[in-house]
Amino acid sequence: MRLKKTEKEIIKAIVKYSREAKSLAEVLHLSKLLEKRGIAIIHQNNMNYVFLDKGKYDDWFSNEALGYIAEIISLISKLIEKRHVVIIPFESSDTKTIGIDGMQGVKPNLYRTNGFETICLEAGYITWLDVQGNQKCWPYHYTEQKMQLSHFFDHPFIISQELKDLVKHNFKTEEERRFSKQQWATWISILIAFFTGLFGILFK
Repeated sequence: MRLKKTEKEIIKAIVKYSREAKSLAEVLHLSKLLEKRGIAIIHQNNMNYVFLDKGKYDDWFSNEALGYIAEIISLISKLIEKRHVVIIPFESSDTKTIGIDGMQGVKPNLYRTNGFETICLEAGYITWLDVQGNQKCWPYHYTEQKMQLSHFFDHPFIISQELKDLVKHNFKTEEERRFSKQQWATWISILIAFFTGLFGILFK
């Protein structure tokens, strides 16, 4: 499985936090992969609210940021298909936010972060304001049908030993590792034969 740099970064986070994280959403939260990119997601009432930090993205529409979210979803789908990640669908982790530190409800559809920034999810007025009341993020909202997050990110999960081994061996597959060992064995045999022959010539 050929992987891009961003995909390796995500897989490393999944393996690293698989023991302590209750869900893949919590993996992303603990690893701060989305926060580093200025991306935050709230899942509520079958809707996914995506916020992009205006300090990182000049334009309202960012292919880079939304593409990264799509890349995460695609990678998780691939890992599930290959049974490297198994979702436990009959349990819920109740992880509703990704990339937001300490969000707390003030009243329905109104939230505050640890830094006292305000997030409003009212229909027709979806915004994220900083402490001065200025818009901090570009807001987006998608139905669960358009952006399928909850099935992947709101449930407990387990990972395969193969995925752990892949990270442990710097993303070399078992076949690649076996081939590498065979190469080393071949070179060692050649060197032994060479020096045996050389010593035989020198010490006749």
